[in-house]
Amino acid sequence: MTDSIKILRIRYENIPLFHDGCFEFSLMAEDRVSDPTQVFQVRKSLYTQKLAAFVGINASGKTSSLKLIFFAMAFLLDHVSLNEIPYGKELLQEGTKIILDFSYRGMCYELSSIIGIRKTSRIADTELYFQEEILFKKPLASMKSKKDVLYFGDTKPMLYRSKLPQETLVFLQDDDSIIIRIARSQRSCLCSLINSANINFLHQRGSSPTEILNVFDPTLDELTSSGSNDDVTYTVKFKNDPRPISSTNVWRINNLVSSGTIKGQNIMMLVERVLQTGGYLIIDELENHMNKELVRMITDIFKNERINKHGACLIFSTHYAEILDFMDRKDNIYITRRNQTDASIELLNYASEVKRNDVKKSDVILSNYIEGTAPSYESIQALEDYLCNRID
Repeated sequence: MTDSIKILRIRYENIPLFHDGCFEFSLMAEDRVSDPTQVFQVRKSLYTQKLAAFVGINASGKTSSLKLIFFAMAFLLDHVSLNEIPYGKELLQEGTKIILDFSYRGMCYELSSIIGIRKTSRIADTELYFQEEILFKKPLASMKSKKDVLYFGDTKPMLYRSKLPQETLVFLQDDDSIIIRIARSQRSCLCSLINSANINFLHQRGSSPTEILNVFDPTLDELTSSGSNDDVTYTVKFKNDPRPISSTNVWRINNLVSSGTIKGQNIMMLVERVLQTGGYLIIDELENHMNKELVRMITDIFKNERINKHGACLIFSTHYAEILDFMDRKDNIYITRRNQTDASIELLNYASEVKRNDVKKSDVILSNYIEGTAPSYESIQALEDYLCNRID
């Protein structure tokens, strides 16, 4: 039994941007588990993913999907108030429903939350609050098959937010979830690099371990940062050069150390943290600034059961379909595309669209076998014709 919450499914209803107002993301291993090292065993036939990938063309909804996942996980795992979590006001609307299924200490839970939005006393400002929350609970041992895990039709609610006694509500803010009472001592952490796809600054304080530093840049002997957020001193030392370089100017450091090296340090700092707790790391555009083999190294760390002992999970987006070939499973790959009728975001599971295992995932994506996963031939031809006509 683990003291870490394991997310099984996140579902949104009445959500703008997404097709039919729905978004559903599962971390349960739906396909047959032939290699147990690729997943984390919660109980008997119930496994959760160690990797989950989102792939799609530009502006197809990958980042929005990651933001929704982060938002739902934040108030469950970090016990953060709704209005302290980024992305909520930009993605949710009045009456959005969030359904979270998760396991914890031998029990399976479903938390159903309805979000409200109201004006505040500040001009043109709004705030989020819980209109209602309903919590269901059942023993994992009572489930005979995987299909039973997400079925709560015969289960009586354990808790209603609207039925809590007044003396309890006094200590519960309108934007605090009732789940705080259940999972206060759980240890899974949530880390994110959603907003760092194109801008890299060294997030850590202290010295980068040599073992990490040498993987990303073998010419570096030291990379250190110290001080507070407003007054940080960076120190860089190269091998075979006795003189360290120190500066408070982050742009100078960025000129000395590559973006990939800085991103690598930031990622590995968070990787270690989530591995320790069986937590979740969400990264937008994992491959940016990174050599492909370094991306493979990072995904392999999560697949390595000798290192990933607590079932930590890396959730990432990518533009490069070749990275999907590093992944052994099909049911942990999600495809985002735009609906041709209303331009809403559609979320497809790769395993539902492609049954064969003998084809490279990158070939499937790049060939546009699943329509909308690659730029259309017509649009590329139109661009070439446009340029041809413009050039004298």
